[in-house]
Amino acid sequence: MLVKELLEAPWTFLKSTASTSQIPLSCFVAPLVVIISACFLFTSKPNAPCLNPRGLFDIANGRGKKQFLFGLRSMLKTWFDANPHKPASVFNDIGPMTVLPPSMANEIRSDPRLSFVEFSAKLFDTSIPGFEAFNEGTRDSITLTVINKDLTKRLAQVTQPLAEETTLAMQDIFTNNKEWHFINVREKILQLVARIFSRVFLGDELCRDEAWLKITREHAMNGFVAADLLRAWPEALRSLVSWSMPHCRTARSQIREAEKIIGPVISRRRQAKEVALREGTEAPMHNDAIEWFEQASKGTSYNPALSQLFLSTVAIHTTTDLLCQTMIDIARHPEYFEPLREEVTRVLTQDGWRKTSLHSMQLLDSVVKESQRLKPLQLASMQRLAVKDVQLSDGTFIPKGTASCVSSHALWDPSVYEAPNIWDGHRFLRQRKVHGKKNLSQLVSTGENHLGFGHGKHACPGRFFAANEIKIALAHLLLEYEWRLPEGQALDVQDFGITPIMNQTIQMEFRKRDWSA
Repeated sequence: MLVKELLEAPWTFLKSTASTSQIPLSCFVAPLVVIISACFLFTSKPNAPCLNPRGLFDIANGRGKKQFLFGLRSMLKTWFDANPHKPASVFNDIGPMTVLPPSMANEIRSDPRLSFVEFSAKLFDTSIPGFEAFNEGTRDSITLTVINKDLTKRLAQVTQPLAEETTLAMQDIFTNNKEWHFINVREKILQLVARIFSRVFLGDELCRDEAWLKITREHAMNGFVAADLLRAWPEALRSLVSWSMPHCRTARSQIREAEKIIGPVISRRRQAKEVALREGTEAPMHNDAIEWFEQASKGTSYNPALSQLFLSTVAIHTTTDLLCQTMIDIARHPEYFEPLREEVTRVLTQDGWRKTSLHSMQLLDSVVKESQRLKPLQLASMQRLAVKDVQLSDGTFIPKGTASCVSSHALWDPSVYEAPNIWDGHRFLRQRKVHGKKNLSQLVSTGENHLGFGHGKHACPGRFFAANEIKIALAHLLLEYEWRLPEGQALDVQDFGITPIMNQTIQMEFRKRDWSA
């Protein structure tokens, strides 16, 4: 009964407990207010001006959190328009966060006092069962070894398998229907990305296993939603609350199911290697992440299911988002269809599916980067947690235990990009020809003026694979299909805190191309 009341609301539970004991509610509330107020008064705070300050009697800062969730973009725009190079701070559901201007990105890019790992641990509270996969990206995990070394090093080896799986997946997901028909673009692209991602990370045995694919599509969202809900509760109660929260229960069950699916594959592979060792024959090798994890572990214990779930969490939805947005932007600018098809056809005719072929698709690269510029994954990137007190060169103070980030508003700054609010697919193709900007113009490049993949020490290590995956998918889509936006389709983006979210219900008209035409 107490757990049920706790889940309804902390204050409801407090009130009901007080009335049952015939003790005035003020006896509970007054000391609590004093304690919480003292914590706020004597806790170190950032010295940057706060854009959504706490009201005098608003202990939980409900008004400020609401401003952060639904008005962050306008708050940052107002501040940085007037103060281009001065940090600000905002209050959100993990406490105060210092927002630095893009001009300070290089100063903190490799600062060891600002930790992405600790920020993630605080955001998702990885000590709570169900969030274990979010903890796999810690600095000493074999997961980072696989991403930073194996995945990038083997890009040339996985290009052909990615292309093959994309062909098979598109026949299943998009069919060969040559008549115009409606599809939910995000739903279909999510299926596609999960499938081709799984080909590289789990191999032929599991990449078409629908039970596994369902987990990879859903586990991350369960975790994101559960984390958002839990942060509404005091930290001391979150572990207790999580046991009765549906999204947390689902996340825990998905981990158990993932272990059941991957476990037998690992066992069969290990047994085959043991047999080969006894018989003196060559052990079977697999070109997928299951094998890379086995090699990186060097015999030490690890959880293959959690490693795979972490990879799917950080990769599938982010790739889906950028691929969907690029398709929408091409549909809004149909004059790009033929130039893109001509480039893809020319490159593949000359070189086939190779890593170097994808590098040669420069217009396609420019188009994707431009879509990422106008609709990035986050309004502020390079999110970190201070593990020590930090004082920056301009005097900005970031207290230990508080968060920081860098605003992404340079993406729409007219002093950086000409006509910044207009989608221009040739923008970065032209920029390649400007002296000193060739390398910065590539999709995978990072810099203070384009934080689409972060920047510095913690820039997205999987961006090279993601870029190749997106290009392969788009090349197939361009050659095999036609798509267009129905008239009146709502394309609005809804900001939720730091994240711009595309309309999840966007419909597209789709059909198989008639090659005889």
